[in-house]
Amino acid sequence: MNKLLNFSFFFFLMSFSLLAQGEPGPAVDSIFRSVVLIRNEGFNTENKTQPWMKKNLYTGFGSGFVLPGQTILTNAHVVRDAKRILVKSSFTKKEYLADVKFIGYDCDLALLQVNDPDFSEQTNSLSFLEGVPNLGSDVLLLGFPNGNDSLSVEKGSVLRFEKNRYTYSGLDYRNVLKINANIQPGNSGGPAVQNGMVVGLVFQISTLEQGIAYLISNDIIRHFLEDISDGKYDGFPNLGFTFQNGNPKSLKQAMKVPSNQSGIFVNRIYPSSTFSKVLKEKDFVTAVDGLPLSNDGELTQANKKEFIIDWIENKQLNTKVTVSYYRAGKSYDAEVNLQKNYALDLYRDSTEDYFLQAGFVFQPITRSFFHSEDGDLDSSLKYHYSYFIQDLLYRYTVRDIVLSYTFNDPETSKYKKYKYKVVESINGRIPKDLNEFKTIWKDGKKGFIVLKFRGMDLPIVLRPESVYQMNQRVKKRYGANYEEF
Repeated sequence: MNKLLNFSFFFFLMSFSLLAQGEPGPAVDSIFRSVVLIRNEGFNTENKTQPWMKKNLYTGFGSGFVLPGQTILTNAHVVRDAKRILVKSSFTKKEYLADVKFIGYDCDLALLQVNDPDFSEQTNSLSFLEGVPNLGSDVLLLGFPNGNDSLSVEKGSVLRFEKNRYTYSGLDYRNVLKINANIQPGNSGGPAVQNGMVVGLVFQISTLEQGIAYLISNDIIRHFLEDISDGKYDGFPNLGFTFQNGNPKSLKQAMKVPSNQSGIFVNRIYPSSTFSKVLKEKDFVTAVDGLPLSNDGELTQANKKEFIIDWIENKQLNTKVTVSYYRAGKSYDAEVNLQKNYALDLYRDSTEDYFLQAGFVFQPITRSFFHSEDGDLDSSLKYHYSYFIQDLLYRYTVRDIVLSYTFNDPETSKYKKYKYKVVESINGRIPKDLNEFKTIWKDGKKGFIVLKFRGMDLPIVLRPESVYQMNQRVKKRYGANYEEF
């Protein structure tokens, strides 16, 4: 009897919390049925800098919530590289196969599809709250911490609506809801609920403050869902240039900009970005879509101030906008399509592609490579990775190639100091990426292979007969297959 009373009281508390602070929402049972456990089965390598090694099976866990059409919203990091995905609610023992339908690495969101028609009979879908929840208001976080089969409910409160770095990509600053709550691994992808509606999606915890977690806010989720409505995910547009404020009167005078004109000076424009074919360095941008820019880069629309970067990123890719600017004393207007900053793809890529020849392993520098457990990365390599865009290194190559590993062999032992050095050229040619590197090697395989590296005075010179012999020894001793031409 006491157990029954306790359960009834708990159910009453959950009902009050889930549906508090607003109009009556869906039944508690319906909300609980909308949250699912996600099991992600895949393979990983023991070391990202040694990708030829045998891959190990792993199982990851996360949470998600159901949307119409037998789809599930979760985090990209929950299902990335999955070979098999299983989902289930806490109301049934049955697991359903799911496929990744869309994935956005730049916003850490993914949409899964379940094809079994029985899934919709066992689950319910959730809808989203309009606007932003009030600061200090309570939310309930639903999910499956540590991959447990039983649904868990954690109470939290909204502390702040802010911009923060999305740690999954390490690049993107987007809107988040900062909350205080005890979030654990496995909660990622679960909904935060208020008034029976979703106010955000759990995706990361603070490494600096205990008991602090972050939600992907609904405006980011809506951008993702609107983006995929045409059947593909494009991503968020990017401003594509850096700027300084337009306050200096002497600079305006030198650039022949009216002294009373507000706006921003363009410092640097990145290739293949939104304004790369229109703007130039030292241009003075005054308005976007007819909305005047302040000297600090803010524009005002419907009495709301918004930073130009946020205004651009809130729109969809390929949206047309008009930019107004001054150049050499003359004013211009130009129409452009909003684009990504494609140079940033270097940092997003996590490919494990490699090229093994003559006891040497060559890899493109990627985020996956750089986040490996090998702590002996060369400082110059870190520089080239970190400042590829900032210092315009993309002018020389699309992707840096690095000598990532040297097998123990009499012929290669004298080149250990070349490990983690960036390839400067092969046979006198600068490879733009790994595929071009392979092509140059293939073209010169009957003669000497000459490899020059940044920071090394002497090149590595390989004779064709030595290459063949080393390939055979490495394959026999280590079971590592070289690429045959």
